[in-house]
Amino acid sequence: MNDAVCIVNAGGWGTALAVLVAQKGCEVRLWTRRPELASEIEAFRENSAYLPGVSIPPNVHATADLERAVVGASVVIVATISRYMRDLAPQLGPLLQPWQLVVSGSKGLDEESLRRGTEQLEAYADPGHRGRIAAISGPNHAEEVSRGIPTASVVACGDLRVAEELQRVLATRTFRVYTNPDLLGVELCGTVKNVVAIAAGMSDGLGYGDNAKAALLTRSLAEIARLVQVMGGQPSTVAGLAGIGDIVATCTSKHSRNRGAGEAIAQGLTVQQVRGRSPMEVEGFPATRAILKLARLKGVEMPITEQVHAVLFEGVSPQQGLAQLLTRDFTSEPWM
Repeated sequence: MNDAVCIVNAGGWGTALAVLVAQKGCEVRLWTRRPELASEIEAFRENSAYLPGVSIPPNVHATADLERAVVGASVVIVATISRYMRDLAPQLGPLLQPWQLVVSGSKGLDEESLRRGTEQLEAYADPGHRGRIAAISGPNHAEEVSRGIPTASVVACGDLRVAEELQRVLATRTFRVYTNPDLLGVELCGTVKNVVAIAAGMSDGLGYGDNAKAALLTRSLAEIARLVQVMGGQPSTVAGLAGIGDIVATCTSKHSRNRGAGEAIAQGLTVQQVRGRSPMEVEGFPATRAILKLARLKGVEMPITEQVHAVLFEGVSPQQGLAQLLTRDFTSEPWM
C-alpha cells in the first residue's frame, strides 16, 4: 500500500474530502466523469461548479480515468450521489483490490433494489471486501469542511479495525471522526434526514415558527428509529452524529439543498422546477420515494415521510400535508 487516497466523484462533498485529506500530505486522486472538469481543476485549482471559492491543494490530481484513480490507492472514498451509485458500482467493483479500504460517502438508497451505498459496492467488489466496506456520515456540509470550520463525522463499519484505520486517515484538527459499528443504522439515518429536511423547508416556506420545526425534527427521530430497529440496526444510532446531528444541520442550514427545496415547494414551485434551478442534486426527492417504499415493505409507520411524498408526488398541498400530521390519532411520545 502507499499513501494515495482516491476520491470517486468530484462533486462538492468529494472535492471537500479531497481538500481535507490533501492537507494531511497525502497524494489525492480526484475522479470526475467529465474530462473538462478534471482539466479545470488541474489548471485553476478550483471546482467552480460544485465548490466555488475553495482552493484545491497541488497534491490533489484530478482525472477522468477511473482505473488510473483507483488502482494502487490505499483508500477509496466513493462520494457520488445516490442515484449514480447503480451505474458506478459495476465499473468500480472490478478495480478494487482486497487490501484497499473502501468507504461510501453516499446518502441514499437505490430506488429499485433499496440497497444502501455499501451494499451496492459490496455486490460488485471482491469477496474479500464483504463486511469491510464502510460509510461516512454526519453533519458535514462540504462548504464548511473544505474551509476548516470545526466539524464532526462518523465512520461506520462492521469491522472495527477498518473503521479505526479510516478514522486515522480522515481525522484532522478541525474534522473530528468517531467510529460506529452500526453500518445499517448510520446509512439509513443519512438517507431519511434528507426527507426530513424537505419537510423542514416546507415549514419554513409556509412561515411557521420554531415550535413547528422543533416538533417536526423531534418526531422525525421517532420514525427513523422505528425503521432502523425493524431493519436490524440500533435505535441509539439515531441519537448520534448520523441521526440527530445530521438532521439539525440539514434542517436548519443555509447550505442545505434539501431544506431549500422544501421551502421553494411550499412557495409554489414544482419538483421539476426546483431540479431545474441548479446542477446540484436534491437527494431528498429520490430518498422520499425509496424510504416510503421500504417503510411500506417492512410495515413501519412513517407519517412525516408519507406526507412529504404526498406533497412532492401526489398533488397534496403543503398545508394539507401538515393538516394530516396534526389530525392523526392521538398517541404517546416514546420512540419505540
